Amino acid sequence: MMLLPLKQILFALLGGFSLILLVHAQDDQSGFISIDCGRTQNSSYTEKTTGINYISDTGFIDTGESKLVLRDVKYNYQQPYWGVRSFPEGIRNCYKINVTSGDRYLIRASFVYGNYDGKDELPTFLLHLGTNLWDSVKVENVSHSIHKELIHDPLRNYIHVCLVNNGSGVPFISTIELRPLPNSTYQTQTGSLALYRRLDTGQIAPNLTAYRYPFDMHDRFWYSHSREDWTQLSTASTIDLNQNDFYQPASDVMRTAATPKLATDDLSFFWLPADENAEYYVYMHFAEIEELSANQSRQLEITMNGELFYGPFAPGYLETFTVWSTQAMSGGQYNFSVIKGAGNSDLQPILNAIEIYTVKEFSEQETNQDDVNAITNIKVAYKIEKNWQGDPCFPKNYSWEGLNCSNSPNDSPRIIYLDLSSSGLTGEIDASVRNLEMIQTLDLSNNNLTGPIPDFLSQMSNLNVLNLENNKLTGSVPNELNERAKNGLLSLSLCDNPNLSGNVSCKKKKQSFVIPIIGSIIGISILLLIVAIIFWHLKRKRQHGAVLGAKPPSGSVELGPTRRQFTYSEILKITNNRQRILGKGGFGTVYHGYIDDNTQVAIKLLSSSSSRGLEQFHAEVNLLMRVHHTNLTSLIGYCDDENNKGLVYEYMARGNLQEYLSDKSSNVLTWDGRLQVATDAAQGLEYLHYACKPPMIHRDVKTTNILLSKNFQAKLSDFGLSRNFPAGDGTHIVTGVAGTPGYLAPEYKQLNRFNEKSDVYSFGVVLLEIITGRPAVSRTRERIAINEWVGSIIPKGDIDTIVDPRLKGIFNVSSAWKVVEIAMACVSPEANKRPTMSKVVGELKQCLETQLSQRNQRNSFEIVSHNGYSITMLRPSVR
Repeated sequence: MMLLPLKQILFALLGGFSLILLVHAQDDQSGFISIDCGRTQNSSYTEKTTGINYISDTGFIDTGESKLVLRDVKYNYQQPYWGVRSFPEGIRNCYKINVTSGDRYLIRASFVYGNYDGKDELPTFLLHLGTNLWDSVKVENVSHSIHKELIHDPLRNYIHVCLVNNGSGVPFISTIELRPLPNSTYQTQTGSLALYRRLDTGQIAPNLTAYRYPFDMHDRFWYSHSREDWTQLSTASTIDLNQNDFYQPASDVMRTAATPKLATDDLSFFWLPADENAEYYVYMHFAEIEELSANQSRQLEITMNGELFYGPFAPGYLETFTVWSTQAMSGGQYNFSVIKGAGNSDLQPILNAIEIYTVKEFSEQETNQDDVNAITNIKVAYKIEKNWQGDPCFPKNYSWEGLNCSNSPNDSPRIIYLDLSSSGLTGEIDASVRNLEMIQTLDLSNNNLTGPIPDFLSQMSNLNVLNLENNKLTGSVPNELNERAKNGLLSLSLCDNPNLSGNVSCKKKKQSFVIPIIGSIIGISILLLIVAIIFWHLKRKRQHGAVLGAKPPSGSVELGPTRRQFTYSEILKITNNRQRILGKGGFGTVYHGYIDDNTQVAIKLLSSSSSRGLEQFHAEVNLLMRVHHTNLTSLIGYCDDENNKGLVYEYMARGNLQEYLSDKSSNVLTWDGRLQVATDAAQGLEYLHYACKPPMIHRDVKTTNILLSKNFQAKLSDFGLSRNFPAGDGTHIVTGVAGTPGYLAPEYKQLNRFNEKSDVYSFGVVLLEIITGRPAVSRTRERIAINEWVGSIIPKGDIDTIVDPRLKGIFNVSSAWKVVEIAMACVSPEANKRPTMSKVVGELKQCLETQLSQRNQRNSFEIVSHNGYSITMLRPSVR
């Protein structure tokens, strides 16, 4: 015996054809908020069937388009469902609704597609409440309705209901409804409650009726439910709502009750959670609807999975009595039975109604309220037209454009970076800026700001970058601001403000430029001369280091022979007219080719559409012309024709590391193989950080930029984003964010600051991918970062869950835990707590030695030797 699936109930009752709502005297609607989404008129109306007063959504959101559903669908629904607001633009669009902080609300979002766009394409999108995922909305029928209900206690005096486009169709919404509830009801230990099922169990088909307001004073939807093995008891009398029962389900719902058809049966129901980790609360409503004689008794007990849940008890005549779980239930199947109580009970059990909710843990913190108020006032003051909706900082993937935040697990996010350059700002610098107390970088350049530079900017103690270039500011620069700039506490840029007087700080950004390639022979000669000087300099350094007993990083060798220059016609011949493509990226396309005595090469040609390709081309040439290491891809030559540029590399036959970590790969890199690849890549990065003069930072360390040779030797590649780095403790460069999401260190994403420890963070993410076989960011809708996932497993001590399951447990546990420890140290949120790459290399070598000395089940592997060590590939069995 079981409950019908919710989807089947909704199909039967809420498809628009079978929902019956009878007219009833109107009750109190105080506290109700009923929003008709997409109503074009800024007006209110009273819905005729329910008597509920609806208002337009125009005062709650300023994006989206109003659309009408198809006429055939419209006539099956009440007026609030006749139109929708759709959101074809922007990823996240949010309603802001004022509420009373601390009060309890039933929040309901409803959706009727009705083919409003004429495309007959059923979308799927995400529904967020503020910073947290509420649910996924999947439309499976043009004319059916979808209702998402949540019981929630807002912590602020407003809520955000957000529609998020996840790439599976345009989001839309029909209504948003909020209903106040007594704080004494639906209490949880933690979290909010999402409706799983709410059933009126006393109805018998075919006379199914669904009730809401005004029958239910809190406007809960009661979905009729019957079963073949149940029969109905009913009364024409009114059920007393009973002031002692604060849940107060609709009297019309309680006037009927289910009871077993067979006298020997219990009244049973169960459900199987889709997620075994989900937690539930259940509420069962009872009312005695038969007037019992003196010698009759109905004593009830409730059991769950065979254990007593509550009882014995006797429902009062025409009075509601609610039994609910005081703690969240979890752990698999839930089997409930209402049975005759022990003793002299001679009547069968009854049940009038059931409510089941699942717990929603909304753990993401909202942005600090003072910062929210400040940035909202700035938006209003300057009439900013960016898609600034919902919480400014969270969820991370949808934070406001031009804004970065600090993200601490224990504190509310704070705004630390604001870029409003080239945003059409006019008027004076708004006073609300001063309330962004934690801001570190403020860029208001390239606008039409007027008036004086306000003194409050001098008092913002955390501000260390202020760019006011190219405005129309007047007056003198505050003395304190100049002093802070002079003392190195503030990077101040005031260029192109002709009406400013006094000591004007002007720090122009360095302009990137490319020297026209005229007289290429002279240019190449100079380049070769520079290479010769660098070669001589490095050789002297190495000799000097040998005298002092200095030891270069593992794998470093002398600079190789001078690289060759190829013409574009030679490139076409080498690649057989660009016949075989190895890969594509932001720089351009990589082709396979042959030179000389059939030596294979990979040639990366610059795409004409690459916005930063020329800059990356020169960066990569400049680096690879002066460095050489066994764990860095070798540059064989380059093409520098006027209109065609390319780089000729050694060919890496095994492709990139990500291909072997993907679950789509037919080959599985074994544990000791993974350790060797990790050690190789770490040595390459160590060389860049400490053996290069000046030191280099890579800025795009990721699994696709670690290439594997024929013998599985790993080499770092793609140096187009690499930069020189001034060595020294705590020093950093400030640069625009580049690289790949999921691998970027927090200080880089938030402050545009980068040093060698930012590379260490990226390598830590790579190391976690090597350990787990999972991507840097999960492909699920939650988009969980790999370091967060591993961090959640570590306290459980479950190394088997962390390590890639495709290894089937074949790894050294001690070695695995050590590598996890190294990786988590690398991804520390605080840069100064991350190890150096030299330390990482030393620790990985120890792990590799441990693994190789204790490798078990050697016969299960094919072993490929190269350069003194072995890489093992676990081949899938053929059955």
